[in-house]
Amino acid sequence: MKAIITAILLQSVIWSMLIPAGRPAVAQTLLNTYQTKMKDIPNGFRFRLSEGTERSAAETVQQPASSDPLSAANTSELLGRVPNLTPENSDQQDFAKRLGTLPPPKTGRMIPVKFPSDQGRGTPKVDPGTVLEVVRYSPEGEVSLAPDLSISFSQPMVAVTSQQEAAQFAPVEFSPAVEGRWRWLGTKTLMFDTDKRFPMATKFTARVPAGTKAANGQVLAKDFTWTFTTPPPKVEQMIPQNQIVRRDAIMFVSFDQAVSPAALIKTISLTSGGRKIPFRLATQSEVDADGSISYRAKETQPGRWIAIRAIQSDGTTDNALPAASPITINIQKGTASAEGPIVTVKDQVFQFNTFGPFKYVRAMCGWAQNPNCSPFETWMIEFNNSIDGGTFTKESVKV
Repeated sequence: MKAIITAILLQSVIWSMLIPAGRPAVAQTLLNTYQTKMKDIPNGFRFRLSEGTERSAAETVQQPASSDPLSAANTSELLGRVPNLTPENSDQQDFAKRLGTLPPPKTGRMIPVKFPSDQGRGTPKVDPGTVLEVVRYSPEGEVSLAPDLSISFSQPMVAVTSQQEAAQFAPVEFSPAVEGRWRWLGTKTLMFDTDKRFPMATKFTARVPAGTKAANGQVLAKDFTWTFTTPPPKVEQMIPQNQIVRRDAIMFVSFDQAVSPAALIKTISLTSGGRKIPFRLATQSEVDADGSISYRAKETQPGRWIAIRAIQSDGTTDNALPAASPITINIQKGTASAEGPIVTVKDQVFQFNTFGPFKYVRAMCGWAQNPNCSPFETWMIEFNNSIDGGTFTKESVKV
């Protein structure tokens, strides 16, 4: 029995070695045979046409399958299985008849007048008034922003012509002067567009002088004057604010308009506990070295921010702010803008705190301050300041 099994296994091993070698030869033989048969057949798509045979419509329709009709007894037996239908009151309804044809529309009264008429009617007679007046103007009073100026008259002021020619006539004066251009919206409304907007922190006076003539010759009887005022500087962002920071932190303040850092530093006070802290403008290299301040400076429009930092008596900035203390920065009233002469009329105050000496606060296990800790709970130690991850090592803690 062992000899038979051994012979079968040997034969299987030999055939497994020979069959893979024979497969490429068989495939090559089939390929050669195919190429021999196809060598005389031209390349390309070919088709053949032949005559068709006519068929009647009856032959194309599928005939129904043969069936035997049910007898009356079988039909009655099947219907007897169906439950009886119970009539409802709503089943008894009159036949829904059509309401009928709508009556024909009535003819209107015929007016024997030729259209269009042979008689010329001319243009409508409109009374434009006898005086030239200003009917609308803007901006007016105290405004948060003045992007442009517009004024409308009661009479046409210019002829319908090119915009370039019409803009040469602008019967409005305002001071202080601002660079821009005049343009007419139609024949009655005049608009002044600036390159950006009217300067902030400025009171403007606009005037249409008496004697201004309309296109029809009517004259403005007396001067028409109005004023509008743009606001003084307002703080948009203060960093840091309501935070705890290092004792050498840079303070960043941005405004809603252009400011002069050299003039602004004279109206800023930095105090702690009623004691004034000396400070100076931060240099550009110091701003660039602080990632948070550098990002805010790049996001703010140029000329609208100031960065300061506290200094010690020798001019150094290390630990210049008092430790563990509230710091108040006050943008005092009287702060001037770099765009206009109007100054602020109230203080703008912001506060933050500084870190105190590094010290331990408490320790916990799990999520509660529990003196009895299980062996499976996590230990946590809390300090008053952030730990410097670059210098801390696990050897600093001993259990």
